[in-house]
Formats: sequence, structure tokens, C-alpha cells
Amino acid sequence: MFNKIQYLALFAAAILAAANVSAQEVEQHDTLNTSYVTAVKEKMRNTTQTGLTRLDGDKLRSGVAVFGTPDIIKSLQMLPGVAAGNELMSGLYVHGGDGNDNLFLLDGVPLYNISHFGGFFSSFNTDVVDNLDFYKSGFPARYGGRLSSVVDVETSEGNMNEYHGNVSLGLIDGRIQVEGPIIKDRTSFNVGLRRSWMDVVTVPAIAYANWRNGGSPKVNGGYAMWDLNGRITHRFSPKSKLNANFYWGSDDLKAGLDEDSDVYVDMSTRTTWGSLAASVNWEYQYAKKLKGKLLGYYSRSGSDVGYTFEVGSRDDSGALSSLFMDDDNTCAVRDAGIKYDFDWYPDSFQHVRFGASAVYHHYNTSRAYEQRNALLGAADGEAAPEPEVNKGGDGKKYDAFEPALYAEDEIFIAYNLTLNAGLRLSMFTSSGSTWLNPEPRAALKWMIAKNFCTKLSYTRMSQYAHLVSAMYIELPTNSWMPSTPGAPPMISDQIAGGFYFTPDHFRFNIEGWYKTMDGLLSYNGANAFYPPLVNWETSFTSGKGKSWGAEFEASYETPKLELSAYYTLCWTWRQFEAYYPFPFPDRNDNRHKINLVGTWRPGKHWSLYFNWNYHTGNRITLPSHVIYFEKGSSSMLYQAPYNSKLPDYHRLDVGVDFKTQVWNGKTLGFNLSIYNVYNHLNASFAMLETDANGEYIGMAYGLVPIIPTLSASLKF
Repeated sequence: MFNKIQYLALFAAAILAAANVSAQEVEQHDTLNTSYVTAVKEKMRNTTQTGLTRLDGDKLRSGVAVFGTPDIIKSLQMLPGVAAGNELMSGLYVHGGDGNDNLFLLDGVPLYNISHFGGFFSSFNTDVVDNLDFYKSGFPARYGGRLSSVVDVETSEGNMNEYHGNVSLGLIDGRIQVEGPIIKDRTSFNVGLRRSWMDVVTVPAIAYANWRNGGSPKVNGGYAMWDLNGRITHRFSPKSKLNANFYWGSDDLKAGLDEDSDVYVDMSTRTTWGSLAASVNWEYQYAKKLKGKLLGYYSRSGSDVGYTFEVGSRDDSGALSSLFMDDDNTCAVRDAGIKYDFDWYPDSFQHVRFGASAVYHHYNTSRAYEQRNALLGAADGEAAPEPEVNKGGDGKKYDAFEPALYAEDEIFIAYNLTLNAGLRLSMFTSSGSTWLNPEPRAALKWMIAKNFCTKLSYTRMSQYAHLVSAMYIELPTNSWMPSTPGAPPMISDQIAGGFYFTPDHFRFNIEGWYKTMDGLLSYNGANAFYPPLVNWETSFTSGKGKSWGAEFEASYETPKLELSAYYTLCWTWRQFEAYYPFPFPDRNDNRHKINLVGTWRPGKHWSLYFNWNYHTGNRITLPSHVIYFEKGSSSMLYQAPYNSKLPDYHRLDVGVDFKTQVWNGKTLGFNLSIYNVYNHLNASFAMLETDANGEYIGMAYGLVPIIPTLSASLKF
């Protein structure tokens, strides 16, 4: 049995051997000039993959901006094959996924927590984003660790010659971004800071409310979030470049109540959560046909949720009765990883990628609580009895090791036939157990005509991290846990294919998929705000899922006008035999989804946008039968999980951008966005109620009305 050091040595030896062989072959075929390598690289980039969407930073920074802030995840939610989950949340449910099975990479570093304010908007600051690759199927072998999608975000290098920046102010946050040279033509920086300013408003508002209430009860609290992105780039030579990247995101939510009267109450809650990621990557052109990228990184994601509650009173004799409770819950996952990737062009018809990675994971969750009762107090002047104290805690720590090797070859088999074949070999060691999973990948593209092609792909993915949650919404109390003998890794297999037609200014795509998922976890414990931490595997049952469907896209694009129509037809099912023996529809089993997206630029100063969204309603579980007993009691029976459907969802969003140069080349911009223009209250939840005759009826409730937002920005 190898230990961790031997694993690292084995992979390091494999990397060096592969690099040495490849370099020797490059020397034998060193006839390809640099410009031709670049042309081939761009030509062959992602040519065969199905389910791939590439967005640049300018695209992500334009359009409807809910709350005045462009959001990457909300842009991806518009695409076919993607369900958004709860309204306004940054959920991403891809091809029937669970939302916790998406791989988010920021400059190559995996992030576990990608949202702020409980999921209302994502952690990615679009001011510093250069481009984004989004995969729904056809995953290349260089990606691994999640089942359903890959969101690969690359931040921009700073300008090597001039200083530029941007200052923006939206409904809930403000942003500033600055870039420029440190050493001209050699070293640059790019820094972006985003901070909410809601606490600036809430603090004086709460103070005013306390003054109006006479100081009792006294309410306090506030919310603030931060994002800091930094990148330094240094070019040693045309062949050698170093990037140092940093990200820190944090949320801080506090609330409290203090009342001092005959019955005094002191209550406070505290919640902090966020992520940190730091990385260094070195890119080196070993030869004209061989390029390598070495990445080392550290990341941390976690949360701390707690509350303190104290209530007490004195009777007429002065005897004191009090109750004190304190509870604190923390969860964190820390990663330290290294990855070495190589790009090799043995000839003009082939692009080979290969590499290795190794990641050390540390999972840490804990809960501490204390309760003191002094219900039999003493009158003034008498000795108080010792209070009853109950305190304790529990938690769980895991260390895990995850190495992987991969190789993929994109090759022109014929002038109109391209194949990308690859294999990823992943391993995971935790809790005394080791899993080894081969993950084959293949994608084929056939150019039937100049602007018409068909593609087919197969992928197998393995996921070794589980998100432990007692609720289906994203909360700071959710905790990441590794695969264990009681909760083995999740595995998915997906076949996808379609036809793609791209005449001038138009794009017509039809793509279908069939996907199976094994090892999915479903919570079967009691309703709770905090998920279980110790022996958590016993509170979850393992099952499987299936998803299949088709996506349709029709787009028209000119410099002034862009129109797109997306339609998704989808079936998503789950089966957990521990509590239901038959397949049942998933919560996000939206049979039909339609998105209409448009942009019109009537002049150099104006841009107009619209999004119309429709999908069949999400599913919920409601009682299907009521049994009445003697003496007026009754009991609810449930026929199947997610046996009811909410009303269909639809809304219209519009936005207007206005930009003009003001002085010395500076650009002043305004964005007016209106979310849910016709104020349709889409159902957020539903429940059974009784009417005047005592009959049960289903009632759905909407929470999100029309939301207008005005934001301003200054580019310099």
C-alpha cells in the first residue's frame, strides 16, 4: 500500500518522464513556426466538444443586471439544459444535476462556495473576468471531480502599458477595478474590489427605529459582503510567464434583540461564511510544439454560524429565574494542490494534452453548545444556588488525498472528421478506504458541409465530495464531506450529440443527452436547520438518478442586433429505495423551458436588452390523502415524493445601457434594469389549507415582485 509521499513521487516521475519524451520528439519535428502553432491552437480549441458555451468578459458585463450587478451564474441560467431552482438564487442545476455537482474553477483553483447573501448573487466579480468556458457534456479529460458541469473562469491580466480602471455603484454593492503596469512590458497588476453597502443604510435605519421605540426592545444587526480579486503577471521572456492570483470573499450577517423590562431578553445571531484562494502558475514554452503550465494553489471555504440567547425575570420577592443558551457551528474544507499540464503539437493535425494533479483535502466540522438554567433563584441577599449547566460538542475531521492522471488527443482523422479521445484516472483516499476510477472520454465531430456538422460525445465523471444539507436551499450551515465507506463516490455517465448549423449571422443547434447518476445522497432525517455532523452517513440514503432531453437554439447576430431563442425539453428522475421503491420526478423536473434573449444597439451610446423566461413549475411534496379518525383527529398520507407541481413560471426582464465619454477619454455609463417587468408573482412555495367548508385546497405563494435597479459606472 502506497503512502501519500509515494503517490506524489510516482506522479512527479510520470510527469517528468512524459515531458522528457515529448521534448525529444519536439526536437525531431522542430519545423513549425510560432505563428502557425498559435493558429492551429485556436483552430483546434474545443472543436469537438458537445455542450460547450464560451463567454467573454464583455458579454458577461452587459445585459440585464439584477440589483445593478452583472452576475455570471444568472447568465448561465439562461442557457438551455440549465435549471435555476429557486427564484433569484444562484442555483445551477445542469442536465438533471443536484446543484452541488458543478465544478467551479477560478484561474484553475476549485471553489466550494460561489455565492453571497444566501445565494442571491455569485462570488465572481465580472469586472476582472476575461472569459468563461461552460461545459454541460463532452467534458475533456483535463477536467474532473464533479458530475454535471464545469464553469472555468479566467481573470484578466493587467494592462502592461497603461493604467485603467472602473468604478461602479449598484443597488446593493459598489465595485472598483484598477489595472496597469508595475514594470512596463514586463509586469502588470489587476485588482478588483466589491463590497455591499447595505450596512451603511441599515445601521442608521435600525438606530432610528430603536429611537422611535424608546430604546426597548433594542434591535441591532447588519449584513456586509466583500470580494477581493488580485492578479500579478510577470513575463520573464516570450517563452516564460508567471501569474500570481488571489481571491477572498466573505459574508458577515449579524442580528440581535435586547429588551430590559420585567422580563429581560438578550438574543444575538452571528453568521460568517466565505472562501479564500491563492495560486501561482508558471507557463513555459519548452519548444515550438510543447508548452507546459505548472499550478500550485491553496483554497479554503467555510462558515461559522451561531447564536446566543438569554432570558430572565424576577418575581415579587426578587428571586431570579434565567435561561442561557449558546450554540456555535463551524464547517470548513481546505485544499492544497498542484497540477502540471502540457500542450503538445506533434504535427499540424494533432493536439495532445496530458498532465497530472494531486490535492490534499482537510474537512473539519464542529458544534459546541452550552445551556445554563437558574429557574430556582434566590431572593436578594440570599446565596444563589449553582445553576444547572449542560455543555458539550461534537464534530468530525477528515483528511483525504486525491491524485489524478489524464491524457487526451484531439486529432484530425480526415479533412472533415475530428476526434477527441481521452482518459482520466482519478484516485481518492479517505477514512482508510481508497477508490480508483478510470474515466474515459470521447467526442467526435463530422463536418457534413461548410457550415453544418454533427457531434457525439461520451463522458464518465467521478465526484468524491458530498454536500451535507438538511434543506434543499443554499445555507451557510451546509457542510462538505468526503467520500467514506458509508457514502461512496458518485458516478455519472453521459451520452450527448446533436446537429449544428451556422450560416452567416445565424446559428441553429439541436442537441440531446442521456445521463445516469449513481451514489446520489438524499437526506432522510428530521427537519433541522443544522445537518448532522457525526455519523452523518446514517442520516442520508444512497440512490440513483436519470436525466434525458433535448436542447434547441436559434440565434441571429449582427453588430447592432442579437436575438436568441432557447428551448429545453427535459426529464429528470430519482430513485431512493430506502423510502420509495419506484422512480419519481426530481424537484427541478421542469419539462419545458423557454428563454428569449435580445440585444439592440441603435447607436454608439445606447444598448437595449430583454430576457423572457418560462418553465414549467418546480415540484414539491404535498399530502395526497387525509385519514380522519374518531374524536376529530386526522393524519396526512403522501403518495410519492415530489407528487405535486407548482404553477408554471414566467417573467420578463428589460435593461438599458447608456454610455458616453465625458472628459479625457473617461466613459460614464448608466444601467437601468427592471426585473419582472409585468410584476408576475411566481410561486415560491405552496401548502395545503382549508376553505370555508373545511375542504383542503392547495395554495401557492409568490414573494418576488417587480424590482427596478439603477446603477452607474465610470471607466478611466
